[in-house]
Amino acid sequence: MKQRSQMGSSRMIKDAAISESLEKIKNKALELGASDARIIPAADVVVTERVRMKCLVPRCRGLEDGGTPYCPPNTPEPEVMRKTISQYQWAVVFKRDIENIEDHVPTSEADIDRLHASEKSTGGYHDKTIEIVGRLESYAQSQGYYLAVGFGGGTCKITLCKGAICGVIQDGNCRFPLKARPSMEAVGIDVFDLAEKVGWEICMIRKVEPDLSIIPCAVSIGILFVC
Repeated sequence: MKQRSQMGSSRMIKDAAISESLEKIKNKALELGASDARIIPAADVVVTERVRMKCLVPRCRGLEDGGTPYCPPNTPEPEVMRKTISQYQWAVVFKRDIENIEDHVPTSEADIDRLHASEKSTGGYHDKTIEIVGRLESYAQSQGYYLAVGFGGGTCKITLCKGAICGVIQDGNCRFPLKARPSMEAVGIDVFDLAEKVGWEICMIRKVEPDLSIIPCAVSIGILFVC
């Protein structure tokens, strides 16, 4: 009985330590610029082939000029992601509320070239999210979670390389080796389902949106699988 009691006590101490470290990671996301962050069971994350298919139909701009190693069909298949996620217990999901959506979403076909040529570029609202994911992953690893892995939103070809031909495709060298990673969509994670589960408002933003007033909100979401 004494040995069993000691085992139970050790388990409680371990669980408390995990809870404390998860809170630190969540707070770190907020410190890095997230608008909100939540700790969720990894099992709440839904992975489906249908989400990954939306990268291909209609084709995302990230697939132009050979695509990237982090875009379908080069990303892990959904079945691989489901098996991988099943080995994690917890995840930290965060969002960034995006203001000035007119700086990122064209209102006409003619407006596409203007935004693509700008520094912000269409999809630029994921820039900060990608940065947070990378820094959060590094922070989690410093806390002992060496298998922590994170995913952002959008394609790194647009978010990081601003539409230029992927460095890996071009000459085998990634321009942003510590930042570039697959988006949640690219590996089949249902971001809309995830947002609804944690109570965040989310809406579809089309490639061209003539009436920006119908968009009630714009968010960019990232996730870190921790332990």
